Amino acid sequence: MHRRFGLLILLTAIIVMACAYSGFMAFRPAGLPFDVNVENAHTAVVEPVANIRLPPALQAGDRLDLAALSRSARIAVSIMHLSNYSFPLRQTYEFVIRRDAIPATVSVTTVDLSAVSNAWWFEWTTLSFSLLLGVIALLALWRGHDRAAAGIALWTIAFLIGLAFQHAQLSGLLGLSAWLGANVFYLLARCGFYIMIESMLGPALTPRARWLWRSGFLLLLAAGAITRLGGPSLFVATGWAELLRPQYGLVFSVSYLVPLALLIVNYSFADSARRLRLRWMLWSGVIFVVNIFLNNTAVLGPQVSSIVTNSTLVLSLSGFLYALLRHRVVDVSVALNRGLVYAATTSLVLGLFALLESLIERSALGHGASLALEFAVPLGLGAALSTVHRRIDALVERFLFRRQYRMETALRRFAQECAFITQPENLFDLTVEQIARHAGAPRVALYERTPEAYIRIRQHGTPALPEQVATDDLAFVKLRARNAEIDLDDTQSQLGRDGYAFPLMLRGSLLGALVVGQRPGEHYAADERELLFHVAHEVGAALFALRAQESEARAQQSEAQAQANKAEAQASETQARAIQAQLLEARAREAVLLNALTALGSATGR
Repeated sequence: MHRRFGLLILLTAIIVMACAYSGFMAFRPAGLPFDVNVENAHTAVVEPVANIRLPPALQAGDRLDLAALSRSARIAVSIMHLSNYSFPLRQTYEFVIRRDAIPATVSVTTVDLSAVSNAWWFEWTTLSFSLLLGVIALLALWRGHDRAAAGIALWTIAFLIGLAFQHAQLSGLLGLSAWLGANVFYLLARCGFYIMIESMLGPALTPRARWLWRSGFLLLLAAGAITRLGGPSLFVATGWAELLRPQYGLVFSVSYLVPLALLIVNYSFADSARRLRLRWMLWSGVIFVVNIFLNNTAVLGPQVSSIVTNSTLVLSLSGFLYALLRHRVVDVSVALNRGLVYAATTSLVLGLFALLESLIERSALGHGASLALEFAVPLGLGAALSTVHRRIDALVERFLFRRQYRMETALRRFAQECAFITQPENLFDLTVEQIARHAGAPRVALYERTPEAYIRIRQHGTPALPEQVATDDLAFVKLRARNAEIDLDDTQSQLGRDGYAFPLMLRGSLLGALVVGQRPGEHYAADERELLFHVAHEVGAALFALRAQESEARAQQSEAQAQANKAEAQASETQARAIQAQLLEARAREAVLLNALTALGSATGR
């Protein structure tokens, strides 16, 4: 545990330092006062940079003789191939140009590129991109629990470290090493991206399909590594620059297409609920991969490509972060606190109110304004901003908490209404149906206690849970002991290890349990588990009342049956007495008749 915590601390420090360094260096761009376009294995064309003057000895369209360059100049060309913002300031390089087949050596010194057109946009988008990478990396690192979260952590951390290496303003062999190191981490980031997508899809992939996709990805990754790492090394060693041409950037980028294609193919076969969760990842992934292609091929030109790709990369990372927090596409146990968000929006509105009031006082009212006007202005601002506040709250509820709000409202309403259900069978059916529908649980089951064991009385979804679980099963022992939900992943139980169990407890007696399966790729947040516990308690109370009514009805029926039996016994006794009286009366008549016959016989004998 301590080793894992130490590793988390170390990775967190690396993330923070890489993020801070990349953001800081984005505001200190330095490079050569021109760009190059590699035409063939031995020639590159000089291209001007907007708002930056070319050295007097250079002209736009001059051709560099790449084979005749010194090693330091070749390294500079290799670094320019990735970025022209990563040179140390006032560093001089010797370039060999050919005009009319006549070679000439030109000394070029690196300059500050902050004057480049739209450089401020490049700087701020690079900072935003670094911050978003850092936030996603920290979120997945500290709160992630599954393989998909590990993949997204690897992807973002490796990309962020690669970005820091890319912005290292070094020259010579150190600069080349930083350049190659950046590309190694970019290749590692591709592995994390693939792991994230493959793990998100989970059982949707068969073992054979998984092997085929992995094989294709590794082949393309190896091809990209050869061109991206071998090309500069070969050029610096021999002067052969064929692998630095822009079209080879496609080879370096194409490995990103494999996880994206995997996501697209499985998205087309996913059900509606899963599509909703994958949609943001799909569109964000498309934007991200398209911009990787644009950046590595520079089809829009070096300056335009850097500005456009940085802007849209920020957009794609925002989509990834939104999907991570809102739809929880990977197992990240974090939830936005509604109270904190609303407090933040209130603070924002109050700050805006104070700012506007201060501006109006300084610019319009002055010191000679009347008291009525000084009262009227804050009241007017308050009325206007209250509408703004309501709209902000509505937007927050719509985009961040709509699903949570609907789930909470529906389940709390059901918890209130379940006490009015009159039949236990209907209570069971409605409970599993409502929880599966509103909580999005793939599996919901209800267990009820009998004298012998806990019996499964209802289940929605698959796979099927055991029909009967022993009374002293560890999960039910913990439910009886704690009267709180339990994570089945921490319990050796017949119920398995997927999801949570909630007690149907009343008056210290465990009537049964509500078992809720885990949503694919995410944990239930604490407020969701609290809500499900509340529903389970109310269902338990309703079940206890219904079972008590059944017991009372059976008792009343038994009492009525006993009364009927008693009345029947009394009627039988009365009838027996009547029969006995009739028998005695018959015997008396028989005795009288016998006496009469005896007397008659005696008289006849005389």
